[in-house]
Amino acid sequence: MYRVKSIFGPTLQGEGLHAGMPCVFLRLAGCNAWDGRPETRAASACPYCDTDFRGGENLDWAAIDARFTALLSGIEGRAARGYGCVLTGGEPLLQADTALFQHLAWRFAWVDIETNGTRPCPPRPANVFLSCSPKVIRATTIEVEPDWWKILIPDQDIFLDRALANGKPVFVQPTCPDSGPHGAIYEANAKLCLDLCYARGCRMSIQLHKYLGIE
Repeated sequence: MYRVKSIFGPTLQGEGLHAGMPCVFLRLAGCNAWDGRPETRAASACPYCDTDFRGGENLDWAAIDARFTALLSGIEGRAARGYGCVLTGGEPLLQADTALFQHLAWRFAWVDIETNGTRPCPPRPANVFLSCSPKVIRATTIEVEPDWWKILIPDQDIFLDRALANGKPVFVQPTCPDSGPHGAIYEANAKLCLDLCYARGCRMSIQLHKYLGIE
């Protein structure tokens, strides 16, 4: 059983190596960077979090798979087989295990796990990818070697040197205000990201879903 906050789609992956590709989302409840209460957000390890991951319901794989089937009911054949799944949270590695990875890998063409990196990742099939957006969380260290990094700029730039030394793709993503990807603060953050792309070979991540107004 897994504590599931939401299952939704079809949508597009907005970030990372599979940005722009059609997918569904499986959002697990719970996080170790923030307890999800608005009054504690500013003092948390992730004060820019834009996600509701509290609550949810307990579901087994059969129930999760049935939700996927319902979401993709109007999509047939080759198109449906090309869909991916984004496994996210909160922090999905508080719950996700090899059994879930295997189910998702069988069901979808690709799977992105979106993690803060502070929990070890169980063994996973070859089409299950690990995207790490590291966070500074008290009494924790980065425990994963991801397939790519997503560094929020400027808030998590302390991880940039480590990520670049790792040899895997490094995406830099401007921290986005609650009001969305616009305004002076966002423009300044985006400029910092552009400079890192030009000077250090990073890749740009701009959260396509926020520009398109989709979940």
